[in-house]
Amino acid sequence: MCIGVCLRWAAAMASAGMLAVLALAAAPMNAAAAPAATSHSQPVNHSNIGAAHSPRLLRQLAGPRRRTAPDGALPGAVHGIDIASYQHPHGAAIDWARVAAGRIQFAAVKVTEGTYYRNPHALGDLAGAKAAGISVFAYAFAIPNGNGGSRSAAAQADYLLSSLGASGRATPIMLDIEYNPYGAECYRLGQAAMVSWVTQFDAAVHARTGRLPVIYTPPQWWHRCAGGSAAFGQTPLWVPDYGTGSSPARPAGWSRWAFWQYSSSGTVQGIDSPKGVDLDQLGPGQLPLLDPGNQRTTVGSSVGLPVALADHGAGHSPAFTATGLPRGLSITVRGRVAGRPARTGTYRVTVRAADSGRTGSVAFAWTVRRRS
Repeated sequence: MCIGVCLRWAAAMASAGMLAVLALAAAPMNAAAAPAATSHSQPVNHSNIGAAHSPRLLRQLAGPRRRTAPDGALPGAVHGIDIASYQHPHGAAIDWARVAAGRIQFAAVKVTEGTYYRNPHALGDLAGAKAAGISVFAYAFAIPNGNGGSRSAAAQADYLLSSLGASGRATPIMLDIEYNPYGAECYRLGQAAMVSWVTQFDAAVHARTGRLPVIYTPPQWWHRCAGGSAAFGQTPLWVPDYGTGSSPARPAGWSRWAFWQYSSSGTVQGIDSPKGVDLDQLGPGQLPLLDPGNQRTTVGSSVGLPVALADHGAGHSPAFTATGLPRGLSITVRGRVAGRPARTGTYRVTVRAADSGRTGSVAFAWTVRRRS
């Protein structure tokens, strides 16, 4: 009696097995080893890895017409772009010399997404842009719920820095944290948990580079998913906002912006990208400094702390000054804090830079303790 039923059951199981094999064969290599989604996470989906940002944000920034760089930038602004592997259609190379000749002075390159994707063009783009005299940033697209990789902020920061290899310590880092391309807008994290995630990412980058990353985030997303936290207001802000005014909308928590992405549909000479290129600008008169984070030293210990520009654009040669340094420390005109602290206490340090009408500053705490 079982013969007919059993044969049908066996055929169904074989068909299901074949479908599973075909699905695995069609899946991206990075996604094949991903753990199964749990009841607390979204299904694994890596369809957006080649894009610079989420589809939602790119649509918001596209605007009614395509722009030719640096069309739409503010008078006196320094022009830049941010790119991902989509700017290499069919593996086409970017001609960075032509990009530089088109008045592009800085570029952010997507290097990783979560802990499951490395942009295969990233290291070549970073090296090519630098060789052409363009300042570079390396960025991680944050995936706080893991999406088949690690949910750990520290793991995602380490994945980015390890992907950069020997250049990781010297390359300015950007954290791109924004709309989830694959599901729930806030990655099913509460606002406090999201702020904690960013804090942990920052701490991991700081531990390995001695600097905090630039933060890229849309104002609406930051309000909804991070509660408008002001915990990161000292770090340079890279804000995406389509507009033609004199200033972008800012997320709560930042009193000023450093970089403004104003379009996702730009045309840039040297980049053959049918999907368009993101256009960015450094604000006129601005000279953003990377935040070295709060410092802790002991009395009499040797100090050598460089304070660096977020953008090393052509012609920048700023003079640095500082107030509030612990007794025994001083800053060179090129931004290196050196000496030996002579007195215990907690100090509020402000470092300023000025160059040809551009200015910038960063403030941080410096605690000096007794030797144990």
